[in-house]
Amino acid sequence: MKSVLYHGYEPNTDIVEESDDIKSFLDSIKYSIGDKVLLVGDIGNLGKRLRMCGAYVTILEHKDYQDVCPSLVNNENCTVVKGSLEYMPFNDNFFDKVIVLDHFNHTSNCRKASIEIRRVLKEKGEVILEDRNLKNLKVKLIYFKHRLLGESINYNYPHQIFKLFSSLNFEGSIKEIEDERYIYIGKAK
Repeated sequence: MKSVLYHGYEPNTDIVEESDDIKSFLDSIKYSIGDKVLLVGDIGNLGKRLRMCGAYVTILEHKDYQDVCPSLVNNENCTVVKGSLEYMPFNDNFFDKVIVLDHFNHTSNCRKASIEIRRVLKEKGEVILEDRNLKNLKVKLIYFKHRLLGESINYNYPHQIFKLFSSLNFEGSIKEIEDERYIYIGKAK
């Protein structure tokens, strides 16, 4: 199953999606003209779409960033910055929204990454996190494959994500999608 946010969600418009639950959940994500949005992970052309809605978009590319990367090619008029979720090169309270798609599980230290997300978000800023759900057997096998290959990844169950962000003073909710993916939306208090 592909990312619900990336493939099926157009900001501030109706969603074309089979599930009414997913539609009502994602409908709560709104963007305003002038919002500062940070995108991380498998973002496709989401940055371009958000720019068309009037948001200022910054894309955080991992350490393997090249001068010509897919994020830059697919998202013209967005700022691309090299860095990692664990050590973000941004000022405190800078972004209105942080959107992480298919990437949070691939950080070596999820606690440090979540602390950094909290640091760069403004008061009442939102974090939107979508990733694979470890409850699914196929996802567990992928996780074990990555671990056997020596990759430093840390998949989390949805309840662990909820608990992690709650401990950082986020008020949020989790939506599981067919036990293969989950979406966490949290607002900084």
